[in-house]
Amino acid sequence: MTTASEKEHVLSISIENRICVLKLDRPHRRNALSEQLQGELREAVLDADRDPDVSLIAITGAGDEAFCAGADLKEMRERDQGVGHAYRGPLHRQERTIMEVLLDSRKPTLAIVNGPAMAGGVELALACDLRIAVDTAVFAVPEARRGMGAHFASVMLPQLVPPAIAMEWLYTGRNVPAREAERWGLVNRLVAKADLAAEAAAFASEIVASAPLSLQKMKLTYRKTQGLPPAAGLRLDVGPDPYTSEDRKEGIRAFLERRAPVWKGR
Repeated sequence: MTTASEKEHVLSISIENRICVLKLDRPHRRNALSEQLQGELREAVLDADRDPDVSLIAITGAGDEAFCAGADLKEMRERDQGVGHAYRGPLHRQERTIMEVLLDSRKPTLAIVNGPAMAGGVELALACDLRIAVDTAVFAVPEARRGMGAHFASVMLPQLVPPAIAMEWLYTGRNVPAREAERWGLVNRLVAKADLAAEAAAFASEIVASAPLSLQKMKLTYRKTQGLPPAAGLRLDVGPDPYTSEDRKEGIRAFLERRAPVWKGR
């Protein structure tokens, strides 16, 4: 198990054109979510979420083998053998999981699925608002085959695809081809591998062309009103107020003047 003095490079961060790209950088382990990577990813999402120069947070994987293989099972086995602290499930930890941090972020999030997404890798994609994937990707939640629980996927997957389909995927743990995932609405866009970088950049750019405060308001309203009766949801006022912002006035001016708006995020 890696000690504090032996930390490896596990995460690459880049910010350009208001898009923060977080790249899981453990290609030799199929970008498995080690404890170190989960911790750094949480911090990076929190940092990007409060960065005024970031409008969208994107997550992808390094290399050609996988988006993310899920939890680092070798690290987990070492804990089972007494190396380091004992393994704890997601509800018995001091900190929120990376999936919860992503779910609670104010800014739009995009999973760029560059290869197989397995177990926790699927959950990472589920925690994002949007998903673009290579057409050769597969999605699988094989936790039932590993004696684990898929806690996050068990909550979120039935909200994103029909419940019976979600439960089939959870119960069987089978590999779900990207085209099947797209058919059930789990994936927004499928692209050829050679086109993924360009298509993902175009998709992200299309989103960040919108007003930052409006994006945050829409996301938080959607997330916080899930499960509420419509009457209660319509009265729930969360997030920034774009209606009284400078950007609302700029948006109207830009539209009437037939030009691109210049957003200030206020």
